Amino acid sequence: MTFFSRSHFFFLGFLLIAIFSSLSEAKASGSSENSDRHGPALVFTVLSSKSGEKDKTVRRITYTIAADAMRIDTPGPGGSRSYLWNLSTRTVAALDNDKKTYHSDSLDKIMGFVDFSQLLGQVAGNNPKDRVIEATAPRTVAGVACTDRTILHRFKGRVVGMINGDQKIVLCLASTFPGSDLYGAFQKALAALAAKNSPHTSAPLPGISPLSLETVRTTDYSKGFLVKILSALHLYDSSRIPVRTREREVVDSLAVKDLPPGTFSVPSSYKKEASPGK
Repeated sequence: MTFFSRSHFFFLGFLLIAIFSSLSEAKASGSSENSDRHGPALVFTVLSSKSGEKDKTVRRITYTIAADAMRIDTPGPGGSRSYLWNLSTRTVAALDNDKKTYHSDSLDKIMGFVDFSQLLGQVAGNNPKDRVIEATAPRTVAGVACTDRTILHRFKGRVVGMINGDQKIVLCLASTFPGSDLYGAFQKALAALAAKNSPHTSAPLPGISPLSLETVRTTDYSKGFLVKILSALHLYDSSRIPVRTREREVVDSLAVKDLPPGTFSVPSSYKKEASPGK
């Protein structure tokens, strides 16, 4: 079971994108000791689609966010997955709902992988060469008013000379919506926890980020010199690099709901497994 993909976090604001994108390669984790809790929470569903030259995938993701806990329910090619973040017990759970299994670790350990001071400024829109265009008029998504922010972002592949590209990212951002107080409280608590795990940082904690009700990211790829050289030597198949991909995540429902007991807990019937790599 892998950890979250980057696309899960467009809707958790720039702060959470920064934190979780660095965790996307980390081990999944969880705990059966999460408190059995219920009460109001922000619940919203996201329709996520990705299209390229050769494929197109669409899936629905559900986020449930309380002041100190978050649950993400997502389908996938490998089956149904749920991820439970509990800031009160400092645990994270990754559930395989088909196999009825989970694995576990502490949130402090996972956040220990994050150098909070280095994360600030690495998100698209905060890089010095990025161009940010703010819209002047709001529009409505899922019954909530939001305002577009367009980011023109250029990136280089992890290996210099491999793959470069240009991105156009359009986010429709909302600061006021049903459950915005819960969303903001969770952001503050997570940011404080991240800062605690990076005690030497001098950077201030960021403010509450707005919620993106719609995110459209269009990426145009170009082949770096290493790809061209390796392809000429028949050592690399550059046809695997798409010319363009388009990712869209849009909230199609958003409300504050009372939750049943156990929403943020691992079901007692699930079998605990060792985390990958242990």
